[in-house]
Amino acid sequence: MATVAIKPGNTDIQLTARAKANTIPKPFRSVPGGLYPMMSAAFEVDEYRIKAGWPSPVPDCDVRINVLVSADGDSLGNRDAPTSLVTGAPLRWVADSDYYDQTALQWTPIQGNVSPWETSPDHAPTLISDYEYTIGDERFTDMTALNFDSNTADYMWNNLDLVMGGTKGYTVIMVLNPNSIYGNDPNIIENGLWGPDDTSGIWAAFTVTNQAIYLTTESKPAQKGPSIGDALSDNTPTYVALVVGRPQTSIYAASGPSSVRVKSLASGATPESLNTRFWLGNSPSDAAGTMDMALLDLNIYPELLSKTDVLAEFSLLSGVYGGDQ
Repeated sequence: MATVAIKPGNTDIQLTARAKANTIPKPFRSVPGGLYPMMSAAFEVDEYRIKAGWPSPVPDCDVRINVLVSADGDSLGNRDAPTSLVTGAPLRWVADSDYYDQTALQWTPIQGNVSPWETSPDHAPTLISDYEYTIGDERFTDMTALNFDSNTADYMWNNLDLVMGGTKGYTVIMVLNPNSIYGNDPNIIENGLWGPDDTSGIWAAFTVTNQAIYLTTESKPAQKGPSIGDALSDNTPTYVALVVGRPQTSIYAASGPSSVRVKSLASGATPESLNTRFWLGNSPSDAAGTMDMALLDLNIYPELLSKTDVLAEFSLLSGVYGGDQ
């Protein structure tokens, strides 16, 4: 839920005055001689105001009211819930208690008929239902995220061969913050973000090192992509897109669709079918630990998205999670 400060405009206020007529006691109707009879006067409140006991003209503004909104503790949100959004992804997972089964340890898709992400008790990320962050003057409260922590080696896996097997290119878009809510392990200098479950065949793996996203393939050593260092300093979301293909792969990182950093890297000379058995939050690199991150949204497209397509999806997602427009 996102809440913002509200500054109301001009407000019309209607006031109603009620008077009770009383009977004048008989002694006052027949006053002793020498006394002047009592007199009374009334004034229409639409025409006068009573000031110090005298009628005064109605001023342009004469009422000041301090209003407390949501005194019962309710918050007024101005953004849709993540589960009400429909992106262009054929396959999409949202961090939500209705889709992440903490007993079966499965993450079911909200878009697409495909197998869930799975994990084990030793590697299960934690569902956080009170994730909060602030963007500008807008505060996001009670957001839900899957928290991956490298200290407990959290990651998930999925075999998407049935729906993506044989693909020569695909796109992954994530809404994440590259920090665990429990803090990042400073002794782990390389964190696995996305990769294959093994290094046989044709594959691409992504890690976070030195505040940047790196690409490694079966034929290319690690290459530096865009920086995400600004996201490491707080808990606001970053939009990441991995457009995985041959002969090049593009990596996008942004705080919103108007502030995008993109880098295209050589990934292999020959277009071949890519490995579609994935690790989420891990990499096959022996040197890499698992990822520290709070993951809010995961989208997979069995095709190479153009820059225009990526920005359009960033724009949709930022309408829910916030960020530059």
